[in-house]
Amino acid sequence: MRFNSDSVMDERTLREIYLTAFEIAVKEGRPSTVMCAYNKVNGEHCSDSKKLLTDILRKEWGYDGIVVTDWGAMGDRIAGFEAGCDLNMPGGSDYMESEVEQAVKEGRIKESVIDENVDRMLDLILKCAANRRPQKTSFNHEEHHALARHAAEEGIVLLKNEEVLPLKEGQKIAVIGAMAGKIRYQGAGSSHINPTSLTQPLEVMGDVSYAEGCDEKGNTSDSLLIEAREAAAAADVAIVFAGLTEKYESEGFDRDNIRMPEGHLQMIREVVNANPNTIVVLMCGSVVACPWADQVKGILYAGLSGQAGAEAIANILYGRVNPSGKLAETWPLAYEDCPSAGYYGKKNAQYREGLYIGYRYYDTANVAVRWPFGYGLSYTTFAYSDLQVEGNQVKATVTNTGNIAGKEVVQLYIAAQTEGPYRPRKELKGFDKIELAAGESRQVHFTLDERSFAIWNDGWVVPEGNYTILVGGSSDNLPLSQEISRKGAHPETPSWQKDSWYEKPQGGPTQEEWEKMLGHKYVETARHKGTYTMDDTVEEMQKDAWIMKIMYKAIEMVVKQGMKKKEDSDEAELKMMMASSAGSPLRSMQICGGIKGGVMKGMLEIANGHFFRGLGTMIGIVK
Repeated sequence: MRFNSDSVMDERTLREIYLTAFEIAVKEGRPSTVMCAYNKVNGEHCSDSKKLLTDILRKEWGYDGIVVTDWGAMGDRIAGFEAGCDLNMPGGSDYMESEVEQAVKEGRIKESVIDENVDRMLDLILKCAANRRPQKTSFNHEEHHALARHAAEEGIVLLKNEEVLPLKEGQKIAVIGAMAGKIRYQGAGSSHINPTSLTQPLEVMGDVSYAEGCDEKGNTSDSLLIEAREAAAAADVAIVFAGLTEKYESEGFDRDNIRMPEGHLQMIREVVNANPNTIVVLMCGSVVACPWADQVKGILYAGLSGQAGAEAIANILYGRVNPSGKLAETWPLAYEDCPSAGYYGKKNAQYREGLYIGYRYYDTANVAVRWPFGYGLSYTTFAYSDLQVEGNQVKATVTNTGNIAGKEVVQLYIAAQTEGPYRPRKELKGFDKIELAAGESRQVHFTLDERSFAIWNDGWVVPEGNYTILVGGSSDNLPLSQEISRKGAHPETPSWQKDSWYEKPQGGPTQEEWEKMLGHKYVETARHKGTYTMDDTVEEMQKDAWIMKIMYKAIEMVVKQGMKKKEDSDEAELKMMMASSAGSPLRSMQICGGIKGGVMKGMLEIANGHFFRGLGTMIGIVK
């Protein structure tokens, strides 16, 4: 449903949470192109939103490049011109060309608006032509692979280590799990790339024994479990490679839970029972529940670590590289602990939690988590001291108190003690990664600005009051603190806020509380025969439109036939392909398929019960 879902949220949440990352990228990165998303935001397609693409992106942030749609993401092409959406991709169809021409003739859209889009496109073309490089370029595969390995080494996170890592010389090591023989190093779907080189963990782990433990899809059997148990029992240390297969996470569909494959869980249990010195290497692109975490002695989160990930994992396990990655998201104990768990999963995304996403919620609500945001261990230790806050300058000293060199991600949070609109207990406002030799100390500097303290209140304002500056190594380990005061505005507490979930969050907010924050009622309407539009999908319409049932079956047949020709096709690819075809709106199918004429409009007419009108539209008799 990503093609036509609606992300519904209040303005403050939009500004403070979801637009901020893009704002930083646009202002600091100065890109030449920005892609607008498939979905709607508060009822309006991103491609059609003058507020997003002109008022915010261009006027507020100073962006001067072009806006290109995601593939098939154009909503209303007339509205797109008005909004400042310059390039409809992938092109090839005549989607709404005649409607735009007619709108110009009737004066519903000024020709000068279209000229502005054309001018921006010409500016980009001329810019690219002026900066075009010679066709012959050199490419060093070894340097590329070394860079990939370095990136993986910097990002891998050590989550647990009870004196089992790094591995020691002479230890008998058992490596267990199909992922050790076929690493999960990248995402599924259109994120697939062809690596210039690819190593497997088994190839770089040295002299180890191996047991498959489970198959590539995450399934196991009694014989595989017996083999894994025997291999683990005969070793000093057992290393289990587990996580999520492509069946569980891919482009095109969401996960409906955070559980690992049952085969992986069984494999870990068997290995732990056979060998107390068990290490788990996790390969997954997002959070998983880890009910086994207390039973193992070491956990390494490799994520999806790229083509050189196996070498990076081995280097960290053997201590050739000191781990320094930190978690970019909180890992809850269970999915039910997430405030959105009770209402997420419908077609539209209800952002009821407001500002309370991730650590902002868990901290404020005092909910225990598996691992907090910003968390990550090292083979050395660090001490923090001498916090100094002078004006907008923050300084803190970090000392490597261990016996080996290491890197630390120093994190700065601000906790507001101000009256007025609700705020999370604390929020990350800066971080810096530094490398220290054993025994070395270094002073880390941060510069704060008005936005470090500001909230959105019909514009950015700094509430007057006291703030605590917190510095440390993760969101729950902040040994340095200093209170300061700031002059500023006095925004009023919203009338809906008093005694609401937003003042004392626990669990999830009710729809009524959220609606009060939104300022209006929210009703998710369901389409039915007679009301379908080009924004609806074959998948949605097949429930009561015979032509769409036929079309769905035809699409499914074509997709499956195409997959039979590929040796590596799987269930995840089928789900992704169906979501990208039968699960995309008719307008997207027309754009992406390069379909001209009235074919899609005609099918829509038939789906709405107008057979002859639809037939006429398809063959060009009816306009």
